[in-house]
Amino acid sequence: MNLNTTNTNLQDLQVILSKIGKVAGYVKIFNVEDNITSDIKNEFSNELKAAKGIWVEFEILPSTSLFIVNDIMGFITYNCGDNSEVLWGTAISEHHVENSIKCKILFTGLV
Repeated sequence: MNLNTTNTNLQDLQVILSKIGKVAGYVKIFNVEDNITSDIKNEFSNELKAAKGIWVEFEILPSTSLFIVNDIMGFITYNCGDNSEVLWGTAISEHHVENSIKCKILFTGLV
């Protein structure tokens, strides 16, 4: 598996994990042709509003448009709580189904 990470490191995770409270993590594969932001809103709206720390990592094909990632992150940052710290990164993987994005989300500091 060829996996190159960017924008994500141990210090980023330490910042997010330092938020006191419950932790929730999810891994989900989205189809880029679906309304991903709607899926995130429906599945994670409570966590988005309550989390003090949010870490997101996307695994994408080299051919995937970063506009999709940008749209998702714009939605997340717009809909999270005012005091949330949001960090994210991307990883390139050659082994995904065409038109899919693997999204790992970690919510910390939940009350």
